[in-house]
Amino acid sequence: MTTSDELLGTSIVRVTSAPGRAKLVGLPLTARQVPMGVGDEVAAHYKLAEGRFEPMATTLDYLVGATVACLAGTLGGRLGALGQSTADGELTAEGTGSLVVDGGVIRVQAIHVVYTLALGEGVDEAKARRAHEVHARYCPVARSIGGCVEITSEITLRNG
Repeated sequence: MTTSDELLGTSIVRVTSAPGRAKLVGLPLTARQVPMGVGDEVAAHYKLAEGRFEPMATTLDYLVGATVACLAGTLGGRLGALGQSTADGELTAEGTGSLVVDGGVIRVQAIHVVYTLALGEGVDEAKARRAHEVHARYCPVARSIGGCVEITSEITLRNG
């Protein structure tokens, strides 16, 4: 934490081990625990025998998902300020996380997001594109991991 950072709060999670390399993660404000485990590629990397685990989303999948969701929410907020609706599917986002093995450890190297936006009547296309160009610098998750994970995005605009 740099001297200019002000502590806003804390996030407390509780993790419980479960069978087959799974974890149950209790997140703030969520009544149910979220299962996280290993998928086929991760299991193969760690040489886990087939049948010794139930394939499920990994912690890295959740990291990619959280990043894409936060980026989409940040872009949606910037577009909303322009009068552009992002509700009811007008803005969609699909993210791809590139996983690499780095010194024997799997990590997320890059996340690429593809947005599709149904441009509302009267919304300036140039302003919508500018909102996209700058949104990542205002995204809390992208700001948190951007120094170690390359984050890129593209947007397709279509008439609503």
